[in-house]
Amino acid sequence: MPKYLQLYLDADYIIPIGIGENGNVNKYIDQQASRRLWLFFNRGNNGMFNANETNKANAEAGKEGYYGDFWKHLEEGDNVPGENYRFIELLDLAGIIGALRDWANATLFTDTPEVVLHFATVIPLKARRAFAGYIEQRLGRVRSYSKEIYDLLADKVNYDNRTMSPSFGDQMLVIQSSGNDILLSVQTWCGEQFMQGDDAIRLKKQGSEFLKYQLAKMVVDLYERNNNMLYGTEEKEREYRYQMQFAEVWLKEWKDETFWVERFHYSRNPGNIYPPIEIDGRQLRLLVEDAIRETIAAVRKYYKESIRNNHLHTVLMGDVFKDKTFLGKCVSETESDGKYTYFDDNAVQEALGRYNVMYSSLEENLNDLERIYMDKANERERIREYVKNAETLGRLRSDAGMAVRQLRDAYDSVTASNINQTLSWETLMQHSQFDEAEKIIAKMSTSDSLTLANGKAFDTLKEIERNNSLLINLMQLREVRDIVEDIREKEEELRTYLDKTNQLQDMPDVLRRKVKKYRDLYPKYLEEKRLFESEPTLVAKRKHLEQMREMTMESLPVLDIEDVKGSVTVSVEKSGGFLGFKAKKTISIKLQITKPLPCRGVLIISPKTITKIPEDRRGVVCFDVEKGAEDIVVDEKGEPSKFGLGKDDKTFMVKFWPHEDENVPINRFDIRGTGSYNL
Repeated sequence: MPKYLQLYLDADYIIPIGIGENGNVNKYIDQQASRRLWLFFNRGNNGMFNANETNKANAEAGKEGYYGDFWKHLEEGDNVPGENYRFIELLDLAGIIGALRDWANATLFTDTPEVVLHFATVIPLKARRAFAGYIEQRLGRVRSYSKEIYDLLADKVNYDNRTMSPSFGDQMLVIQSSGNDILLSVQTWCGEQFMQGDDAIRLKKQGSEFLKYQLAKMVVDLYERNNNMLYGTEEKEREYRYQMQFAEVWLKEWKDETFWVERFHYSRNPGNIYPPIEIDGRQLRLLVEDAIRETIAAVRKYYKESIRNNHLHTVLMGDVFKDKTFLGKCVSETESDGKYTYFDDNAVQEALGRYNVMYSSLEENLNDLERIYMDKANERERIREYVKNAETLGRLRSDAGMAVRQLRDAYDSVTASNINQTLSWETLMQHSQFDEAEKIIAKMSTSDSLTLANGKAFDTLKEIERNNSLLINLMQLREVRDIVEDIREKEEELRTYLDKTNQLQDMPDVLRRKVKKYRDLYPKYLEEKRLFESEPTLVAKRKHLEQMREMTMESLPVLDIEDVKGSVTVSVEKSGGFLGFKAKKTISIKLQITKPLPCRGVLIISPKTITKIPEDRRGVVCFDVEKGAEDIVVDEKGEPSKFGLGKDDKTFMVKFWPHEDENVPINRFDIRGTGSYNL
């Protein structure tokens, strides 16, 4: 089986891994414990070219004989200044190709592996072609080159957080530091994988590491007060970058208080050492925070504008995050505490190893490089629409859930605060104390939070309605069906709560109208009450009582009712068994009322004789009959257990009485057939 060498190619360095025949991942690390091959070059005193991190500060400071901006020179096809070599040949001249070949031979047991390239976004397309073509000539066949690093990082985060379980529309924020750029992008879960809808945006940062840059600047500016060795902004900028290589040593003395910088020299005259100088550590911290303020504000703005759904996780990658101040600010300003991953070089190698080359169908021909990247740009448009749908769905679910919670909480709060006033209002109205009842209404709360929650609910329902056709279409996708159903359930819940809250908000006006109604009717009510009390006949009293019921909320007197007449039919049937033993028993009970009931009634079956309905109807079975019921009002059949009878019961009692809440004497119920029966 083929053996693979994977390279992550950033603005300033290369990070390799190797994948052997059995799929095992080998992480590159040199004798200095570095996982990087640096792309800063210098011709040493021995005439040989070298590439290392030390060259970086000198190259960025513009020191003669030191070369950086590797990818820019590749894009433009430059020669090395003063040399006949092309810039890309420095890969061989500085030993990078040889180091990769030797390492592949030692770990993968081949010096011609297949190569997979993962370019940082900042590397221009023309430079990618030049690099990939040279690698194919000098190292091994390039199998693929368009798999993005942020895809691998998102996949690694998802793999490492098995309990994450992203849902359709969940989003991951990616913040990469590459060269002098910070790249911001969003990955959205689309049911099967994370996908990036929009191109990454770029922010510029000062130097590779904020803290080193600010310290170098402070030191140079302090020495310049007395020496004036530098002229112009550009020359000072180069000196700042040169001095950054020494900042690592200076920082070891920093404990937030003052500390000393020793053995300082200017880049143009390394042999001239200047006296030590004192640095105010607290001022340095303030300078660092001030330097990153604008960048952090841009990160926060991007986060607020771009994360529209559930923020699942944040990925941080690059040297800038070695500064704890910058990392901490990024984490806090993107609300990522407890849900972020910083990818150092080792973690980047692990992410590269997650890309299973052996089982990937991705094989790309270098002749198709421009077409493939053009196809990716075209595909981005399709992905953008897909991601947009995922974002819309996630936002609708999130907004609907939040709207339901806000509305429910506001409704419950107002209901709880009004319950005592409502009870007091009812009590006052039962005594026709209208003025006091109106004062109670004035104390009732409708709550600003309920008004705001109502507005949020209306806006959410409108948004759901606007996306109704999209929801219908997405319902066809298996991976999002549950989310669409969840949105629909919340939509229905919102409508239900809106009806309730409308009633709640209207309640004060409804109660005021009732007060006015019964206040206006009160004189007529008093006259009707007087006529009721003076009327001798039951029929006429009933007429007055019905009139009074429409005019007041006061408790009205209960009239004696006419006798309730009817009959109960009970039968016990036996079937099966042997000579009467273990026979199955079936009880049939029917209750017939000859004319409409004037009040509620209860048919009671009890295993023992009782004289009233027990409290909580304990130990009996009851069949309620509503007022106005007539003819056959109960018709039940079943085994004794259905009627609350046990296997040891020999008799049972059947009675039809007034409902326990009715103020009606039992002796007005004349029901034939009630009494005790044998089982």
